[in-house]
Amino acid sequence: MTACNHAGVAGAADGAVLFGGVQLEQQPGDSLETLANRAYAAIFSFIEHYGYPHLWRAWHYLPQINDPEQGLERYRRFNVGRHEAFVASGRGINEDSVPAASALGSSSGPLVIYFMAGKQPGKPIENPRQVSAYHYPSQYGPRSPTFARAMVATLGKQQCFIISGTASVVGHETLHVGDVQAQTQETLRNIRVLQQQAQVADTGKMLLKIYLRYAEDMLPVREQIKAEFGECEMVFLQS
Repeated sequence: MTACNHAGVAGAADGAVLFGGVQLEQQPGDSLETLANRAYAAIFSFIEHYGYPHLWRAWHYLPQINDPEQGLERYRRFNVGRHEAFVASGRGINEDSVPAASALGSSSGPLVIYFMAGKQPGKPIENPRQVSAYHYPSQYGPRSPTFARAMVATLGKQQCFIISGTASVVGHETLHVGDVQAQTQETLRNIRVLQQQAQVADTGKMLLKIYLRYAEDMLPVREQIKAEFGECEMVFLQS
């Protein structure tokens, strides 16, 4: 494992995969759009510098993700900055060039982005039950989210199936608002469809990170997941 540090991004690489992270404090006068653009410009410089140019997966943590900023929701501001960084780097916004990703809200702190990148491209996977995020209609903001629903990548001799932040979205709309168990069931259905699209079977090595808005929902959601996938490694985070 080799430590990597470049352009304000720190991480490590093992010859097959590069993992890194960046965090930026939003200063007075900065917009989240500007911050997202700056973060992604640094990420692209980092992965190109170390020879892992293919972005496989990104995890985003945005403070006050649903709050308004200059007349637009902060998540939508983030999407504009991310999109513009992809374009500026010469990367397309299509099924061949966007990573699997998730974006979660935090109560405070900096913009934090963790990511995995590889020397070879992964295979993006889309869900036929859902509109691809990068094709979302304009009602979701000036720029669509820049991510694929899942990614298949090879780490050495091991094939890895990396699922994006997956919610109870069908088409481009969230279903079952206010009903956490119905939303969980819809989410599990979307994961199963992604597995089918990728032709990936359960292997007993499933690792799940589950984000919940309300901590009291953890136990019933855990039982639903166990009923669907059996015993698997789960981490719950409130967001």
